[in-house]
Amino acid sequence: MARLLRLHFFCTLSLAVAWEESECSGSSCGAQFLQFQAEARSAQNPWPHARGNPSRGSAASGVTPEAWTSHTLAWTWHDPKGKYHNLFAGGPVIDQDKNFYQTTAKGIYAINSAGQEIWHYEPSGRSNNEVTLAGDLVLGTSINGTAFAVNRQSGKEVWASKLAETAGGDCGYPGASNGVFVAAADMPPPPSGGGNLRVFGLDVKNGTKMWEYDPDMPVWNFSPLFPGDGTVVFMDFAGGMYRLNLMTGAQIWRTLPADTRDTFTDGGAGLGPNQMAYSCSNLGVGSEGSGGVARGFHLSNGSMAWEKKIPMPCNSYPSVGHLEGVEPLAVVVTPGSFMGQENLHGEVLALDATTGATIWSHEVKPYSGPGGQAAGDAEGFPTRAIEKIQPICLPAHWSSPLIDGKGMVIAGRSDGSMYKLYGPQSSFKGSISNMSVNNGTVAEVIPLGSAFLHGALAAAPGIFAISSCDTLYVFKK
Repeated sequence: MARLLRLHFFCTLSLAVAWEESECSGSSCGAQFLQFQAEARSAQNPWPHARGNPSRGSAASGVTPEAWTSHTLAWTWHDPKGKYHNLFAGGPVIDQDKNFYQTTAKGIYAINSAGQEIWHYEPSGRSNNEVTLAGDLVLGTSINGTAFAVNRQSGKEVWASKLAETAGGDCGYPGASNGVFVAAADMPPPPSGGGNLRVFGLDVKNGTKMWEYDPDMPVWNFSPLFPGDGTVVFMDFAGGMYRLNLMTGAQIWRTLPADTRDTFTDGGAGLGPNQMAYSCSNLGVGSEGSGGVARGFHLSNGSMAWEKKIPMPCNSYPSVGHLEGVEPLAVVVTPGSFMGQENLHGEVLALDATTGATIWSHEVKPYSGPGGQAAGDAEGFPTRAIEKIQPICLPAHWSSPLIDGKGMVIAGRSDGSMYKLYGPQSSFKGSISNMSVNNGTVAEVIPLGSAFLHGALAAAPGIFAISSCDTLYVFKK
């Protein structure tokens, strides 16, 4: 494990079983579950988590019915001193008032729908993790092993809870559902540079620890998923999948594919609307020339439904939804190699959600950044070094993909461009600038300047947003 973490440290430090009340200790747990279900419905935060509402299934078209091709850039936001004076951790989450909450190396910023700063909160330790929303609370964690909650309107701290002495420097995406905040902490000893050994469930209201769980391998870029039935699903850094009782942390099942336990990925898991969970992981450690694997799992018992070997590393998260011009439900992954080498290959790949068969693929031009770095890292290094913050973003190859209401796929790449995948050329109508055609599919390439982390994308009614490692871009109708 230490060998794998050490290798990745030099490659990237980027930064259904139904709910059974009998699994919960005491009758109050069932009541608590129902109570927070009602509270969640009333909150109406349109984009509470890094990939939308994690109970709906990994930022797919079900999150919002809109097509974002008609949206135009309304405003941008970066550090008041200049974009290279800070480093973003993932993208924004969006509340019911269409305010944005962006984690940076200098703390959490609340920004209103016009792009004006509302408040700024600095946690007790630096945070590399995107925040999540639960009602009127903004929840997050920091690298000193502390979880915290902030009032979304005032920016005042509501509670702070110490989970461990440390937490990994990787970029995580903790989440909350039904009154439980699920986060990770306890970084492995040096030279790991990231990842966490333990997963925790906390009471959203006061930060009290409800349970903790030790996965078989560390979690990296931890991103819990909530099927909506009182359970939580997540992946470890070697592609192992877990399902726990949300209220107690009791293990329901775990599936550890034997052929990849000695591997490492920056990727993770996603949910579908079909009682399936999907994973994106590696056959090696994610470098150029190695391969990846996408898998489908039955949510009921964790058994593997299919496995798809991929020629490129799989270092991101799956998105599940219906694509333009395609009949079956699709799983979209974004294979691509870690930074640190020249001539890095990448693609956007759509698979049949039931069988894993390839629907379409779109390979992009190989990317070579200065010194093997992502776009914006060489440019921002001197300024960030002076600011004494992490000097480079060092992302994985792609952000997580997103599927809009018309079945278009959007993803940010390490070359500093946002890619819009329109799907099969045979069904594409219209004209776009910067068109890329590959393997019979059409894409639009939109240069934005700097690379992107996994949680870069977000959407709300009338709004589409993407954060690079240094700038938030907001598009509106």
